[in-house]
Amino acid sequence: MLKRPIIFFILAALILAVAGCGENSLPADETTAASDITVSEDQMPVLDRNGAVIGGIDSRALCTAADAGIFYSVFVPGEYEFTADAEYRFFNKEDGTDSLLGTLEGQGYEAYYTRTELDGRIYTLAIKGRPGNDSVPLMLLAFDPSQKTMKTFTVSENGFPYADMAAADGKLLIMNHEMSGLNKDRIYCFDPANEKVAEVLSFSSGSDSLRGIASAEGGFYLLRLKIGSGGANEMFVDLYGNDFVRKSEQSVNETMVKAIMTIPGMLGRQDAQNEIGMSVSHFSVADGRYMIYENFGMARIIADLETGETLLAKEDLWSVSPGSGSPVVYHMDFDNDDVKTPEITGLEGGKLKSFDFTPSGSHKMIRLISRSASGTWVVTASDDSRSYLWTQAVYLWTEQK
Repeated sequence: MLKRPIIFFILAALILAVAGCGENSLPADETTAASDITVSEDQMPVLDRNGAVIGGIDSRALCTAADAGIFYSVFVPGEYEFTADAEYRFFNKEDGTDSLLGTLEGQGYEAYYTRTELDGRIYTLAIKGRPGNDSVPLMLLAFDPSQKTMKTFTVSENGFPYADMAAADGKLLIMNHEMSGLNKDRIYCFDPANEKVAEVLSFSSGSDSLRGIASAEGGFYLLRLKIGSGGANEMFVDLYGNDFVRKSEQSVNETMVKAIMTIPGMLGRQDAQNEIGMSVSHFSVADGRYMIYENFGMARIIADLETGETLLAKEDLWSVSPGSGSPVVYHMDFDNDDVKTPEITGLEGGKLKSFDFTPSGSHKMIRLISRSASGTWVVTASDDSRSYLWTQAVYLWTEQK
């Protein structure tokens, strides 16, 4: 039930995408005048929503929207290597500066989907070294873009590449599935006020396997797979208070099976049940009832936990946006016979809402969308979905409230 090989996800993270429906438009961004900014050959241009060049960043950047601009990493392992020194940088949308925040030497896999912004600082999780027979540490990386600094904290000496993280009550909650040692699933709390990491919950991985953690009003959610003893596994959504005491648990198995069975390529209930066993890249609950879920298999769904209704179910050419803002689901390839404009769908008031954005010029493929809590959008697009020699650009704008 572990995920696909690590190298797959390093590559997959670079070609994310997803889609939506409807006719509502994204709010217009601030007007950016055309400029004579020069972008070097080893950079990709940063464009405003209208296609005007406002700067450039490393062409290998893996980007996430932050309130003040683009947070990104550059991680390039050598051939047949699984580790490298990873650079973390920040592009400021106000003045166009591109700054180095820090470097993690010997990084293995960054849990890219965990990137979280809290009180002006940006956090992510990464393992240091290659997972295998030996333990590798799970590191919390903390960045202050205004001060151009990076700090590292060891969360666990038994790190799992696909750890998860969420902000709750002004703190960070970190989920780790141990691969060695005592083999327990653990929840850690990081308090930015004292910069301390403390274990707050643990689960026996022989009976429960944690799959995701998400913020909730007054607490947090855990996505928990109950390991079946001779039978099928069952997925639960547990609600915890800020005191780390479980307030409720809800089986979401049937809701998920119902949604997943509508995805093209699913052959029946057993296929859907197998998807539920996959490791998860995105899990959140909106308005206390709408689960947004993506795994490393085929399933990308939005479902109503109260009624069991499927709002959206898509296959693996779709993805859920990372970042601290309200997630959107988007489709990668829009320049084909069936779809001529990008499909980008979010959730608003329990209803699906379509957002309108089309890259300029030859950029005919959405590779990544990210959204920050304040409404900063980052969209990476390229000119060819069928070639490794594509040219890409990053679009950056902020919604007008």
